[in-house]
Amino acid sequence: MRQFSRRRFIQSVAAMSSLAVTPARGKISGRVVVVGAGLSGLNAALHLEHLGCEVTVLEARDRVGGRVYTLDHVAGHPEGGGNIFGGSYGRVLHTAQQLGVALRKPPRGLPSDFHVRGQIIKAREWPDASANQLPAVWRELLPSRLQGRLQVSNPLMATRNWLDPALNAVDQSALDGMRALGFPEEAIRLIGINNSYGNRMADTSLLSLYRVRAEFARLTGSQLSFTEAALGNQRLPEAMAAALKGQLRLSTPVRRVNQDQRRVSLVLDNGESIEADALVMTAPLPALNKIEWAMPAERRRLMESVEYHKVLQAHLVVEAPYWEKRGQGGSWWTDGQLGRIFVRPIPGTERYNLTVWINGDECDALDAMPKADCQAEIMKQLYALVPDAKGAVSVGDVVRWSNDPYAGGVWSLWRPGQAAEAHAALRTPLGRAYFAGEHTAISYRGMEGAMESGERAALEVARMLS
Repeated sequence: MRQFSRRRFIQSVAAMSSLAVTPARGKISGRVVVVGAGLSGLNAALHLEHLGCEVTVLEARDRVGGRVYTLDHVAGHPEGGGNIFGGSYGRVLHTAQQLGVALRKPPRGLPSDFHVRGQIIKAREWPDASANQLPAVWRELLPSRLQGRLQVSNPLMATRNWLDPALNAVDQSALDGMRALGFPEEAIRLIGINNSYGNRMADTSLLSLYRVRAEFARLTGSQLSFTEAALGNQRLPEAMAAALKGQLRLSTPVRRVNQDQRRVSLVLDNGESIEADALVMTAPLPALNKIEWAMPAERRRLMESVEYHKVLQAHLVVEAPYWEKRGQGGSWWTDGQLGRIFVRPIPGTERYNLTVWINGDECDALDAMPKADCQAEIMKQLYALVPDAKGAVSVGDVVRWSNDPYAGGVWSLWRPGQAAEAHAALRTPLGRAYFAGEHTAISYRGMEGAMESGERAALEVARMLS
């Protein structure tokens, strides 16, 4: 079999992308407003400008990137949002290459120990630990690997098949589905504690988890390794924004959308109106739901029915490797409120970045606190878990995505069977308005899904204007 190199992969995706968005008649013209300067909006804007459109990008925040957010004010520049470029992220990798965004292999994170049922356990000790209450045939699997057992029964031959109506008709919650598949209750408990794809197991779509497993399988391989932007992933949307020919307006929230058969009119928070021939709306649904917009009641119901995943991150800086004197790995997987703790070295220094990553409903109590109280509570729990960390770490920042008015969470979630009803409807154009964002992507999730959706929306606009 011929070797499939990263370069060939990127080139093939780039070629398909270029062909996909070039209309048969060549250049088009028209004014287009893109709402949102995340990866989806910026990719749509760049494609539309390439096709000849006059594009204005409106961004509510004072920065570009959306849910790609490098914490440049924290030592080590940790990622508060999208943190890894998958090896099969052809659009992301091609765009970085074209715009001169330097990439690197991420520094290797420190090995993870486990804190389960009040016990500190090394990975090699897990199979025989008394805190390991899994049945005999499951005891060898680390808590962080339990969800991977779903791949054995995965019905998805391709990730885009997760929208198959027949599969959605028999979709069920992860809780019920795992029980039906023979997952022991303790395995389900451990999976649910650090479930990144649902706020609670009872509402998590089993089909969505199969989609995630299928994507993980696609992201692995000797020729398709993970990368990141060498100076922070936000450098990618910044480079995309710098490549725009048209106007990019930051700190410009949209209050209302009006349209008729010929024009789209946007009313901004400052009262200003902007008219265009077409609109590309890339705002996440929690933000979009706050914009005044006359639309069919069923469309509005579907928009409001999609939940977003809750994530809280505490980013700390470690001055000294406190874990070494006790022979600990440095990182932690816990069954407590702190969830997972990732530690990786800051290149070129003797310091480390430590990220506390909390998922789902476990975020609620901390999200409700003032930021200072939230930080104090996290540090209190960290010191209770790892007393040696006291005096060796300092708080860099806390990122609470559910509290962000322009995000409402980190990514869209689909309840069992919901995708078949809602997904197609939410990406369907509404008059002269077209929709992008990771919640509308079909084949990919995350950053590549955002890029995919922007490309699709640009093609739809091009077809309408040509």
